[in-house]
Amino acid sequence: MDWREHLRQIAESLADHPIRVAASAAGVLWGAAAIVLMLAWGTGFRDYMKLELGSFGRPMLFVFPALTSSGFDGVRKGVPVRFEREQARIVEHENHEVLDAVLAEHTSEERFLVDTPEGRARRYDLAGVEARYGELRRFRLGHGRFFDESDVAHARSFAVLGFDAALDLFGSAEAAIGARIRIAGRPFEVIGVADKKGRQYSNTNRPDNRLVLVPITTAEAHLGFRKESVSRLLVFPRAGIGGEEAFRAAVRTLAPLCGFHPEDPDAVKHFDLSKMLGLVDLFYAGFMIFIGIAGSLTLAIGGIGVANYQLATLAERSMEIAVSRAIGARTRTVVVQTALEALVVAGGAALGGVVLGLGGCLALATLPPPGMFPAPIVSPVVIGITVSALLAVAAAASILPALRVRRMDVATVLRGGI
Repeated sequence: MDWREHLRQIAESLADHPIRVAASAAGVLWGAAAIVLMLAWGTGFRDYMKLELGSFGRPMLFVFPALTSSGFDGVRKGVPVRFEREQARIVEHENHEVLDAVLAEHTSEERFLVDTPEGRARRYDLAGVEARYGELRRFRLGHGRFFDESDVAHARSFAVLGFDAALDLFGSAEAAIGARIRIAGRPFEVIGVADKKGRQYSNTNRPDNRLVLVPITTAEAHLGFRKESVSRLLVFPRAGIGGEEAFRAAVRTLAPLCGFHPEDPDAVKHFDLSKMLGLVDLFYAGFMIFIGIAGSLTLAIGGIGVANYQLATLAERSMEIAVSRAIGARTRTVVVQTALEALVVAGGAALGGVVLGLGGCLALATLPPPGMFPAPIVSPVVIGITVSALLAVAAAASILPALRVRRMDVATVLRGGI
């Protein structure tokens, strides 16, 4: 029997039971669509969260001074550790093979009152920063400029506003450039407005969109901050250097400068931003495994439905099959016919489910993503997992009916029909 005859008989068999075929194929179709959508959403979520976390800045560690602990010779318990601004440059210089940059930063414990000549006033978090801060923390300025080394060296009364802060005070980023503001009663000129950074699910203070930045020396000269006690150090490891290695290098240099033991676990605390990115990857891997297993189980249930359809059809056609084999039809031909029919049902439903899932992905991609539900992304991983699961289900759905035909006792079937 050639392939055209196989296909003709399959078409006739499917046409005889359209409702049964549709019911048995529905599980595979729905499972295939669901697995494509969920896996694609998982990929979209991973990329979205990495983009949001990446907007905070390059991979870095926030290093905070704390209190010394007991158990170390020559060091009293409970002594406050203080970072001086110049120590950031020393740490960077002595660990240049490991650290790309180390920045000192002043941050406000309470919000500063910022007002305009037009009478608008708001309270914002404020940070005194170095000239390299804008690049390393990814403050991209669509309007104006960031501070340069000259601004920091001369403690100029300049300010850079977060995007939302500029909108609150001036109505637009363009209107803010060159405008005068007062910070705690001190006049400043706005020289730059940062582009909007998105939702920022991770930050160490208020979101960057609502932050006011001034040169670190200006904060010390006019806003009450002291260079002998900066709020934290921002440590940027070189490519390929892990966060813990970078932190240990910084602590080895800071310990003699600040008067604490380098093995003291309480003297200095840190937060590693790269760990957040690692957690995103870990969540993504777990999510993909879970969805892969759950989707495969859904497809397996659909495959069982297809197999049951085939078994019911075989029960109805058992006499026809037995007669065919009794008058000379080869067992291999009948088995291939049965397996192909199951493959057509399962494969067609799976293909329809994939098309439905991809259509859903394309439709969702045209809509603005609501919050933490970003647009799904169809990646090679999604395609690979889906195709593997579908092939396994289609093969399993065809094997059981084919085995039933192969093991059929022709004589028993014929005697039962007489």
